Amino acid sequence: MVQFKSWIIARRYSASAWVLVMTMLAGGLVYQVAALASGPPAVQITPNSGPWGTLTVVTGQNFAPHEQVAIYKQTRAFFAWETDANGSFVGKPERFMGPGPASGIFTITAIGRTSGLKATTSFTVTP
Repeated sequence: MVQFKSWIIARRYSASAWVLVMTMLAGGLVYQVAALASGPPAVQITPNSGPWGTLTVVTGQNFAPHEQVAIYKQTRAFFAWETDANGSFVGKPERFMGPGPASGIFTITAIGRTSGLKATTSFTVTP
């Protein structure tokens, strides 16, 4: 019977985690080191639908630490927020305002000004 023991020690460094896995198999010792990304950049707008003037909050994760993230509505600059040490941000409440048609889907894009990391989501304007 092969005995298997493993220990995982993880510590987070900015946008990635370093994991050291030591595995003992049948008297042999194998070391593996792997860099695990904490995930792709992501952005959300809450709520994600409503009429013009809806109070929204934009949040994001997995950008570079302490960088400004520019938020665009379609191709127009909307605002920018600075990420924390973990690469996340929570914007202050902002009204979703025009110009635009009476209803439709608008793309919201977040772009890290230092890292160039990019994420998108959408807001649906309802009549």
